[in-house]
Order: sequence, then C-alpha cells, then structure tokens
Amino acid sequence: MSDGADTFAAFARSLPRGPGRVHVRPGPVAEVVFHSSGKHNALDAGMMLDFGAAAGLLADARVIILRGEGESFCAGGDLGAVEDYLGAPSIGSGLGGFMSRAVADLRKLDAIVLAAVRGPALGGGAELLAACDYVIAAPDARIGWVQARLGVSPGFGGGGHLVRRVGSARAIRLLIEARTLTAEEAREAGLVDTIEADPVATARAWAAAAVALPESALRAAVRVVRAAGGPDAAQREAEAFASLWGGPDHRDALAARRRPR
Repeated sequence: MSDGADTFAAFARSLPRGPGRVHVRPGPVAEVVFHSSGKHNALDAGMMLDFGAAAGLLADARVIILRGEGESFCAGGDLGAVEDYLGAPSIGSGLGGFMSRAVADLRKLDAIVLAAVRGPALGGGAELLAACDYVIAAPDARIGWVQARLGVSPGFGGGGHLVRRVGSARAIRLLIEARTLTAEEAREAGLVDTIEADPVATARAWAAAAVALPESALRAAVRVVRAAGGPDAAQREAEAFASLWGGPDHRDALAARRRPR
C-alpha cells in the first residue's frame, strides 16, 4: 500500500493545483478544515495532499477537530477532478492507500479526533467522519454511504471504521442501501454521537474541557480506547495505568484535592 500511496502522491503533485484547500490550524486544540467552494468541500488531488500532510503538523495536538468550511462537511472525492483517470486502476489503488494512510496517521497521534458536521458528509466524507472518536452533527447534517451508487466501495479505510462504529450487520445494510441519512437517522444508526445546533462551537467547548485535563492522562486514555478489542488490549491498558501511577500529574491532582476550598 505504501508504494501505491507514494506513487499517487507523486501523481497528485504533477497535476495543476485547484482552488480547494485543507487548512490545518495546529495547537493543543487543532482544526483540520476542508474548503472547496461550490463543491460541498469535495476533495481534489491537491486537497488530498494537504490532508496527507496534516498529521505532520499536529504533533502538539491533544484534540483535533475535523470540519468543513461553510455549510458542508465533505462530499468525498471530487468526481470531476478524477474522471479523466478512471482508466488507470493504479490511480484508484494509490488514492485509496494514500487516504487510508493519512487517516491512520491522524489516529496515531494519541489525540482525540472530533468531527463537527454541517450539511452533507457523503462517500469519502462519511468515511472520514467514521474514523473520528466522537461525532457532533448539526440538525441539517446528511450522512451518506453512497459509494455503491457510484459503482465503487469505501476507499479511505472507512469500511473498518464503519464496522467499529455500528457493527457488521448494520454496516453492510448501510453500504447496500447506499442512501443518505438525516442527522437523527445517523444518530440512531450509531454514526453520530450527538446533535447540536452549532457543532463547531460545541466541539471547541468540548475540546477546551478535554485539554484542561493532565496531558499524560488524556493521551493514555486515547491509547486505551484505540487498543480496545485488540489481542493485547488488557496489557496495554495496564501498562498505561502503571506509567501514570505516582507520576507528576497524578501527584499534582491528589495534592489539589487536599487543598482547602
């Protein structure tokens, strides 16, 4: 996969750069913002390169908020931008490998990844949403696993994340029905965790509370959750706990509880 992903990256760099961008705003509370005016923030090749570089800019992030500019989250890949390359299977495999790796790189950062969703999250956009730890959607959000209607399957690594979120039976139903869900339907299906009038403001407030916690404990909690279900999950959880026990953050927290109020 790595070779194909690298080949796709070289191919994407050879193309004329379109107007779309993925803006990365680093910091303890970081934001990754999809921006492609008039296309519901669909990702062209240049935007995919931006997204692939995001993890390298976010080493200090403890919470990462994925969102779209304006009234859309992300409508997946920009179909118009890739239509000329449908006759090259290597482009498809490389694109999928590149985006799967980009998502995996974000999840390796031991940072909580939130999605703040307005409007459509379709195809690859739904896959990006499913890779997040927590999804906050506006009432107007529309989540569509519509890949089958386009004659393809999930390509950004989203199939595994979908199963993790909703289970295999519901995942196959969503993929085969290939319809667009309302925010409430998506919550009932397990794709959305909460519905809020302003998902971006809610995500920022949630993130601010999270980064007020000791950093070591927050990152350990993320590692424990990500390891859940794996063959060594219990061991990794025990190791995380042992690494924090009696440490500076633990001692400071206990001392603070003893101070007069």
